[in-house]
Order: sequence, then C-alpha cells, then structure tokens
Amino acid sequence: MKHALLIRAGASAQRVLFERGFNRDDFSCLVGASGGPKWLVLSHIDRVLCETFLSQRSTTLHMLGASIGSFRHACFAQRNPLAAIERFEQAYIEQSYETAPTAAEVSAESRRILDIVLRDSGAHEILANDTLRSNIVTVRSRKATAGDHRLPLSLGLGAAAVCNALNRSLLAGFFQRAVFSSHGASFVFRDFATIDFRLTPASVAEALMASGSIPLLMQSVRDIPGALPGSYRDGGVIDYHFDFSFEAPEGLILFPHFFDRIIPGWLDKGLPWRKAATQRLDNVVMIAPTDEFVASLPRAKVPDRKDFQEMDTTERIRIWRNVVAKSRRLADEWNDLIAGGQWQQRLQPFGA
Repeated sequence: MKHALLIRAGASAQRVLFERGFNRDDFSCLVGASGGPKWLVLSHIDRVLCETFLSQRSTTLHMLGASIGSFRHACFAQRNPLAAIERFEQAYIEQSYETAPTAAEVSAESRRILDIVLRDSGAHEILANDTLRSNIVTVRSRKATAGDHRLPLSLGLGAAAVCNALNRSLLAGFFQRAVFSSHGASFVFRDFATIDFRLTPASVAEALMASGSIPLLMQSVRDIPGALPGSYRDGGVIDYHFDFSFEAPEGLILFPHFFDRIIPGWLDKGLPWRKAATQRLDNVVMIAPTDEFVASLPRAKVPDRKDFQEMDTTERIRIWRNVVAKSRRLADEWNDLIAGGQWQQRLQPFGA
C-alpha cells in the first residue's frame, strides 16, 4: 500500500498552508461528522490531535459536531482528553445486545456509554474549557417526526426522504436545526433556519444524547433543560457530514473524516449527486483514510451499524479492535508527514 492517509484542502486553505505550514493556531474550527462506528478508524488520529493540535494553543478552537462527532469533541474538551478517548473507545466497542434491541434499549446503552465518557466532572470541564469551545448539533423534530411510535415516525421519515430527494431545503418542514453551545453560538448557518441554546451543566449530557439519537433506532430526547420544549434527535439528519453552508470564525477548518466523500445529510446517503459544493470548502482541510487503506481493513470497510446485524458480538468486537489497531498507521503517517514536511507533495484539492 502506497499511502494510508489522504489530505485535501480548499484553495484558500492551500495558500495558507504553503505560506505558513501546518500551524495549529491558523485553524479556528474543528468539524466532526456523524457516522456511528465509523469513528473507530479515527481513534488514533484523535489521540494525535489531542497531543499536537489541541494542546497548548494560543487561539480559540470552535468545535462543531453532530452525533458521534459531538461525542468525540466531548472527549477533547475534558481536562484529560486522552483518558476520555480511551474510555469512549472501550465502552463503545464493548456495547452488546442479546437480541435485536428496541429503541429504548439502544438509548439506554448509549446513555451508559455517555456516562462512562463524562463521569462526574466531564460536563463541567466541557463548559469551563475556554480554548476548545463546543457546539453540539441536534435537530428539533416537527409534528410529523416528533413522536417515537414506530409507524407514524416511519411515515414521517418516508415523507421527509421523498421531499429531501426533491430538494434538500424541504427538510425544514420536518426538522429544525438546534445547536447547543458552551460559549454562545460560534457558527451562522446559511441553509436552514437554526435555533441556538447555551449549554448548562444540566443540558450537556442531554444535548449529547440528542445529537446521537438516530430516528427509529433510538428514542428522541425530550424537553432538554434550557431549550424549547420538544423532541430532539440526531443532528446528522440535517448535518450528516455537514455541507459547510455556514459562516465560521476566521481561520482554517480541520475536518478529520472517515472516507473521501462528504455527504451533507443523513437522507442523502443514497443520493450520489448530493454533495458539498467545492466552493464551500475553500477554508477546509480534510484528512481521511485512502480508499486503498480502507480496502485493507477487516471486511474491506470502515465499521458501520450493519456490523451489529452481520456479526455476533464476539466477532464484531474482535473486528472493531483490529480496525483500531490497524488505524494506528493513519496517526503514524500524519505525524511523519507533518514532521518531515512531505505533506506538501501529498496535498490534493477537493474534487481531484
């Protein structure tokens, strides 16, 4: 295998990088995508970022995450991020279900994992971190998608999928973006109307739970403290990988990703023509495993939720641990590229 790691950058980001190199303080934002178990391929990259990119900063970093991205960022913002990542990785890999779980059972297991990640002081540490500022993306469900009863929710989601296929903006009739921020709103979104809420010690865990509560698979989170009443769900419904239609604090945006495709919304996964426009990625630097590296992983893919149905618990845990071990190569290659300066030969534009 020639290379394990892919680095892409928008036009403005390339100019900054070639002029100044990979200077952590030139980056003002960190974006974390939805993707469930896919995050495991990034767990070693996350450790390296904690040690080199997130620590000893002289400038503020605004973190924007949905679903598993917001869970990763919750680890980063704690006093000991490496320990939080270790706890998260172990608890996430070892989740298990004896039979096909109900939405209530998946939510309970996710709550257990989150409790392990945050422990007693995590919420307070996230709020007290003035350098790494958290922005947790959820959606507030409108009437057709507000309930948890399977049949009406399925019908509502089906209608949302049809409308989304016609025009992404029609999702606004079913969901409203809601962002919970530790220090006030950092991002201004241009595509969907957005409601912003300030995080409090009572709402950190609830916002994180909502951000990862996949419709049908999990229960919604209702009436989050300090927010408007209602039913809150997975932020990936609108912002699966983000389409970068937002105004961000001035600076570069780092986007560690699972693979070389940016899918705007959860309902866009089956719509190959739906992608983030290249001009919106002008200030973005994306790092991701190459297709060749992904093909070298067990089962030739990044972990995903289908693994729960396709393997028994023992086999799935073995495979996922193997993926994490193999993904250390991504972190090693990133370190070598940055330290040796070879990143300049590896940098590619988006769309190439």
